[in-house]
Amino acid sequence: MEQTILESKNIYLIPGSNIEAISSTLALFYSLKETGKNVNIVLDSLPEELQFLSPTLDFVSYPKNFVISVPDAVAKISQIYYEKTPENLKVHLTLDSGNIKKDNLSFYFSEVKPDLIITVGVQNYTKTLTEKLDQYAFLLDSPILNVDNSPENKNFGKINITEQKPLAQIVLGLIDALPQNACACLLTALVDYTNNFKKNVTADVFEMASKLMKNGANLEEIIKNILK
Repeated sequence: MEQTILESKNIYLIPGSNIEAISSTLALFYSLKETGKNVNIVLDSLPEELQFLSPTLDFVSYPKNFVISVPDAVAKISQIYYEKTPENLKVHLTLDSGNIKKDNLSFYFSEVKPDLIITVGVQNYTKTLTEKLDQYAFLLDSPILNVDNSPENKNFGKINITEQKPLAQIVLGLIDALPQNACACLLTALVDYTNNFKKNVTADVFEMASKLMKNGANLEEIIKNILK
C-alpha cells in the first residue's frame, strides 16, 4: 500500500463516470474500510447496473454541515432561533443593528478537510470538482493521489499513478485487505475494461480474474448485471 494511504485516516474517493472507474473505486472503498480508515465516496448516485455491488448507499458522501453566513459588516446579530414545522424550517435572526438583504447571505457546506483524496479514472480534477463546488469546496486544498489509465490524464495529483492498464490492476496494487465484496468490484472493473474479455486481454488480466474468482467474485452474476 502507498505510504501516503497508510498515513491517512480520513480519505475521500472521487471516481470517474464510467463503470470501470466506479467499480474500482468501490473496491478501494471496501478495502480501506477493512483496514479501519474513515472513507467516503463523492458520487451523486450508483448506476443501476452496479447496485448489486452494494446493499446500501451508505458509502456515498453527502455533506451534512450546511452554513448560512452573514457578514458582520452588514448586520449585528444578537439572537438566533429556529421554528420547525412539518412543511419547513424557519431560522429567525434578531438584529441589533444593520439590515440584511438576500444578496448579503452566502450558503455553503463545511466539512473537515480529508487527509487524502484519491481520484480513480478522473482525467481532469479541476473540471470534475468545479461542477460540485457548492457541496464539496472543502476538498479543494487536500493532497491528491491520482490513479488513472488514460493518456489524457492531466497529472494533477501530488502523487500520480497513471499507467495504461486496467484500473482494477492499479487499485489492487494499492490495497492490503481484499474482502470478497472488493473482489467482486475489481472483477466487475475487469469485465468492463475488457468488454467481457473480448479486448485488451493479457495473461496478467486472466491471472487476476482467476485470483478474484478464487476469492469469491461471481463472474456470472457480474456479467448478468453489467451486460444485461
